[in-house]
Amino acid sequence: MKGPYLNKLHRYVGISIAPFAVIQVLSGLFLDFGLFRRGAAGTGGATTQGGWDQLLVKTHFGPGFLNDAYHILLACGILWMAGSGWLLYLRIRRLRRKGAVTAAKT
Repeated sequence: MKGPYLNKLHRYVGISIAPFAVIQVLSGLFLDFGLFRRGAAGTGGATTQGGWDQLLVKTHFGPGFLNDAYHILLACGILWMAGSGWLLYLRIRRLRRKGAVTAAKT
């Protein structure tokens, strides 16, 4: 895969999955905080679920096949971003070393 094409693809995939990753991260963080943690079970109170908790659980976990497919696609996108970012880093590193070697020879 050519460098400029990989750069462009990496950028567009990153822009596409970033909002979904942010939603997953924020809903997961809010679920982890005591105020939003599955009702008041973490505070020793009653275990009724509030509206925020139900919204966050549905947003973060969500039932059904579509949400499972969403999580798999998001995970694959994040893994692809990491792999393509690593390839881009190695390509830039190789080009910099090649440039430094040719500059040293002259």
